[in-house]
Amino acid sequence: MFEVVKDEDGMLEVAFKGENPALGNLVAERLLESKSVSFAASKIDHPLSGNPHIVIKAKNPKKELKAVLEQLASEFKELYKLQGGKEKKPAKEPKAKKAPKAKKAKAAE
Repeated sequence: MFEVVKDEDGMLEVAFKGENPALGNLVAERLLESKSVSFAASKIDHPLSGNPHIVIKAKNPKKELKAVLEQLASEFKELYKLQGGKEKKPAKEPKAKKAPKAKKAKAAE
């Protein structure tokens, strides 16, 4: 999950919550491969939380980020398949077990 931290004319900063800092480096590196991106970098918001932030300068930074994320998602799916994995379906929640019915006490005679 990510959130937009700053969105100004030609500059975008997004924070990836709960992700490994390596993801930030990978995304920034891929962004720099585009000719329309003039700047892309990854930084960590705080050493203890480790949430990577990506800063992008381009004519349309949102479009560039979306393209890179879609490309990486496709590559990760392909790698998963090559390792013999199947695409995961959402896990079903287990059904709750019903508590046994309480036996009625016999009336004292």
